[in-house]
Amino acid sequence: MMRGISDIQQAFYFEDYSLDLDRCLLLRDGMELPLRRQSFEVLRYLVERSGHLVTKNELMGAVWADRAVTDDSITQCLMEIRAALGDKSHSIVKTLPRRGYLFDLPVSDSKPGSNSAAAHGFIISGRKAAIALLSAAFALALITAYLVWQPGSPPTISQLSIAVLPFENRSNREEDQFFTDGIHDDLLATIAMIGSLKVISRTSVMEYRDTNKKIPQIAEELGVANILEGGIQRSGNQVRINVQLIDAATDEHLWAEIYDRELTAENLFAVQSEITRAIANALNTTLLPEEVQRIDTMATENLHALEAYLRGRQLLATRNPDKMGQAVDEFNEAVELDPGFALAWVGVADSTILYSFLGQQISRIDTFPIREGAIKRALAIDPNLGEAYASLGLLKQHQNLPGEAEAAFKKAIQLSPNYATGWQWFSQFQSQDSSRTNESFELLKKAAELDPRSSVIQLNLAGKYQLRGLYTLAEHQYLQLLEMKPGFVLTYRSLARFYFYSKGRFDQALVFARKYQKLMPENTQPLHTLSLIYMNLGDLGALEDIRERIRQLDANDQWLEFIGIAVYLQENNLKGVRESLNRLSSKAPQLTAYRAFVELILGDKIRAREIYLSADPGWLDPDQWPDLIYSYVLRNPALMINPTNKSDCVIAWILMNTGDEELGRQILQQVLNRHDETLSSIIEHPDKYLTEICYLTAGDTERALQSIETQLANNHIYAWQFYHRLPMFDLIRDEPRFLAAQAERERRISVQREAIKKMAAETQP
Repeated sequence: MMRGISDIQQAFYFEDYSLDLDRCLLLRDGMELPLRRQSFEVLRYLVERSGHLVTKNELMGAVWADRAVTDDSITQCLMEIRAALGDKSHSIVKTLPRRGYLFDLPVSDSKPGSNSAAAHGFIISGRKAAIALLSAAFALALITAYLVWQPGSPPTISQLSIAVLPFENRSNREEDQFFTDGIHDDLLATIAMIGSLKVISRTSVMEYRDTNKKIPQIAEELGVANILEGGIQRSGNQVRINVQLIDAATDEHLWAEIYDRELTAENLFAVQSEITRAIANALNTTLLPEEVQRIDTMATENLHALEAYLRGRQLLATRNPDKMGQAVDEFNEAVELDPGFALAWVGVADSTILYSFLGQQISRIDTFPIREGAIKRALAIDPNLGEAYASLGLLKQHQNLPGEAEAAFKKAIQLSPNYATGWQWFSQFQSQDSSRTNESFELLKKAAELDPRSSVIQLNLAGKYQLRGLYTLAEHQYLQLLEMKPGFVLTYRSLARFYFYSKGRFDQALVFARKYQKLMPENTQPLHTLSLIYMNLGDLGALEDIRERIRQLDANDQWLEFIGIAVYLQENNLKGVRESLNRLSSKAPQLTAYRAFVELILGDKIRAREIYLSADPGWLDPDQWPDLIYSYVLRNPALMINPTNKSDCVIAWILMNTGDEELGRQILQQVLNRHDETLSSIIEHPDKYLTEICYLTAGDTERALQSIETQLANNHIYAWQFYHRLPMFDLIRDEPRFLAAQAERERRISVQREAIKKMAAETQP
């Protein structure tokens, strides 16, 4: 097992730097530079053996013990360490090919000029000039995906890689732009069927529309060796498509062709097939028989269905909540015009869930039959459609069927290895299980290689940093994305939630939540985010205003009841809580954990048990616990917590207090074992995920208080007013340390209330 940081008694010193052993931080001039725990342990091990060769196997055994990891784990740690030390030339932390690693600086166990060893720290000597720009280098390097994924030297770009730049609309008619973009999109998808070829996804290449950048620069930014560019001219029932394949390194043409055809679906697919074959030939790659079959298959013979499908794809790619409903309509029109259009059925499924997720016009559970029917139709038409399996994986994930979801995702990337969305969704699925965090990063890495300029994937990257407690990286990633794509609405929502959940800065969260709401004034989701912030600020007046605004937009929105419960709890109006809960139970019976939590707050543990067991009777069967304990409670978005949520400890408490004490204790022990053995080595500050609920269920009041105090120390203070009402907190409700923590939280929130008032006054005309 990895040696715990708290067990390290020795401090090491080398010039200008100290190392905070408890928090895994490099410190310089008062600036905190966080390292992941594994990176910290790698650095510590190398420093302890300064001047001596450390083999790869030795390092793996010391840091990861019996855990299975790949070489990439060491590579990522070394990149983070070198960035922190400003070691661009790899002269401090050396890699000796096929031999191992060497930390090449003199190290002592006492600080020069100091009478005693500091409580934390080491100082590096003789490198002041080399690392003078550490802070800037670290901040810039770590905010990009390439820090985590790329080796220290520039990566080798495979010759079997291509980016298809946006086609020029040469008819100069605005109404033909959708058609031009659609043909470009569809051709790109056809080329992506070549499994041996790395093909950059649409969202990344679309940034280069009307660019003045040279081909070599574009290729370098996208990480490809070849560029395909072209144009489309549409005139009546005729179309001209001209394309040229360019070697980016030499800027020379490898192949070019002009296609003049009658405008029919059959001709368009034939041209795409010819272009794809020509590219494969020019790049000297052999098409497999199954690839030839897929490339030559006509998706539809109906031109109007094809055009509706292409419009739907364009709308879907924006991820703009206001356009998701239009995308749904376009895909539905496509399948009405041609029920045998498999990809259009996939579009129906994907646009439906994104409409739910982004537009909130339909609940997630209500999407299940629509999506399931559409995916079945798609796979009945084309059993080897990778995009359909990706959609199936997402559906099974949302239905809380992790085994089926994983099988579908694996099938998706096997059949469509260039489909970035499949890799991205599989990564999101893997991130639900904290023990598979590294696998999730690798999957997202592949998605980013295929779609390096995707706002959604970059947002996912920031989210993964946030999940692991790497808040400096997450914040820089979010803010950089905001600067690059100021019109990308989801960044505002993510920043609001980042400052709310991870930083405890409700005042800063409010700034971004208001911008989010301003961009989507007719959508209820920004109001949901605003309500979370005001719940924690205790501003009942603002909550009532938000509730009224939501009611005007959607009188059936279940969030009305969440706000009602929050208001009535703060007013200690238990009758009002019960009435809102009853309405929520009718509107959203699938919100199992949240409803059970409220029942416990109301003192009805029998009703809470009934809610849990009616949804998941497997809690009474130990054979089903692994899936139940470790699965993501997707049916309970209102829990407002990480996938490592503690609803599993709540069901343990319920069973222990309703006649099944032994079953409850067994569940609790499995959860605690997982936390102690896995979670703390992967996620920084895992106490933020309400571990005190588990400790109190186990009767361990000391660890529970330590967990609460750790949360407070790191400003993880959201939702205390809700969770601390649960009955297991009766064990510490009168404890001075518990009362002091609550009082300090209230003090910090009071400061933020004043800051919000000041901001409001400054913005008044």
